[in-house]
Amino acid sequence: MARLVSQLFNRFDAFQVTCANFLTTSAATICLIITYNVGATCAQTPNRSAPERPNVLLIAIDDLRPALGCYRDPLAKSPHIDQFAKSARRFDRAYVQQAVCGPSRTSLLTGLLPDHTRVWHNRNRFRQTHPDHVTLPQLFKQNGYRSLGLGKIFSGNEKELDPISWSEPETLRRKGWRNYVLPQNQGKEKKQAAFEAADVPDDFYPDGKLADLAIETLENLKQDNGPFFLAVGFFKPHLPFNAPKKYWDLYERKAFELPAASREPVSLSPEIALHSHRELGGYKGVPKNENLDATQTQLLRHGYYACVSYVDAQVGKVLAALKRLELDQNTMIVIWGDHGFALGETNRWCKATNFELDTRVPLLIRTPDLVNPGVGTESLVEMVDLYPTLAVLAGLEVPTDLDGRSFLPLLHDPHATARDVVLSQFNRPWTSTTPETMGYSIRTKDARYTRWLNWKSGQAIAEELYDYSGSQNVTLHSGHLIERRNTAAIQPALLKRMSHRMDGLLASRRKKTSE
Repeated sequence: MARLVSQLFNRFDAFQVTCANFLTTSAATICLIITYNVGATCAQTPNRSAPERPNVLLIAIDDLRPALGCYRDPLAKSPHIDQFAKSARRFDRAYVQQAVCGPSRTSLLTGLLPDHTRVWHNRNRFRQTHPDHVTLPQLFKQNGYRSLGLGKIFSGNEKELDPISWSEPETLRRKGWRNYVLPQNQGKEKKQAAFEAADVPDDFYPDGKLADLAIETLENLKQDNGPFFLAVGFFKPHLPFNAPKKYWDLYERKAFELPAASREPVSLSPEIALHSHRELGGYKGVPKNENLDATQTQLLRHGYYACVSYVDAQVGKVLAALKRLELDQNTMIVIWGDHGFALGETNRWCKATNFELDTRVPLLIRTPDLVNPGVGTESLVEMVDLYPTLAVLAGLEVPTDLDGRSFLPLLHDPHATARDVVLSQFNRPWTSTTPETMGYSIRTKDARYTRWLNWKSGQAIAEELYDYSGSQNVTLHSGHLIERRNTAAIQPALLKRMSHRMDGLLASRRKKTSE
């Protein structure tokens, strides 16, 4: 039915032309009526209103792990997103395809795995391998939606935007949107201090300006009176941890002390499991090797959560505007983080690994007809699955070449199952556009298995196994699972089962990869 609906809608312009000679009076009306659950389109004279198609508001938050109150993080102060979660479906086990912004965003927006787009690095471009692929916002544009992108959606680099996906050029940032406010951080280098807490209004930093622009855009879309797909990509809590002082003041610094057990490196994990590039180490005042003392660790953890609260406030402003404009009842809203983040746990900072902290993300979805809102689901999902899910919800024909699959049943029943295993990956070295080594990682309900392969030969060079069912293997800190030891050498039966699952999954999902 969904495919029929899409075909009818796509051909409707031609249908209007064919029938134009018959529409000689204002009373003449031709209407296609299709149930809302699979989308609706209606052709009629201007004197009658058509059934509304659902709008889409896609909110992306850079570097946001599930550091939110609604995800049971006791440190986080995120009242606006927490309130939204009460009316949405919370996905407790949502995982990215690759834990760094470029590949993660590309996989979500294309519905394709990194190996199929060959986007394993922030500087890669999927149009080089898939020039005609229809992206998520492009699909909505092709079906009569006004498709707009504000902030960081595909990329933070102006050269890597994708104009064909949008109804008009993306607005990544505007002139005067500067990361730093304080005079001491106005040097020529891109990376100054790793944090800033200026006593200024929200719109002195880019995310405050972005929220204002999003609200202005919603007001214009309200006047258009047509369906829209609006993507808004907030920049924080990405480094540097810069936020107005009032958000820092929400917290006590001592709350961010990291227990010794959580700081210990993962026992028996191979060296290749750890990232080698130093994102944090490039900032002034931070050791190049990222070995921070307890005081520095507390400070930067504090800064991350201050940024979370800052972004939460901006999301709240946008959602409030949506409601004020009476657009909220017919808008599908998605809030998601593009990957997780380590804040000193296991002596690691930032992302770029296959560990739980890096691959697990927050995902919240509200639809006009959501069943049992406010109830979370523990079913495993991949972020590549969001594309087909939104397409089905809007009654659009889903492209046949996607790697993701719809998790619509979870919006009707949070206890249903979407996937029983999910796939993530990361390449080494990070500086290379073509990998030398690839680490594939599968996550089931209770375990994670990672296999590192020589990219050219396909030979395995290292394995990791993490059994999340045993407290001796993991630590739970502030609602986040942290691996403690690689048990590949001591759990042969589990290793064999997980290895077999990896074999089957890679065989089925990498079959399109071009060597």
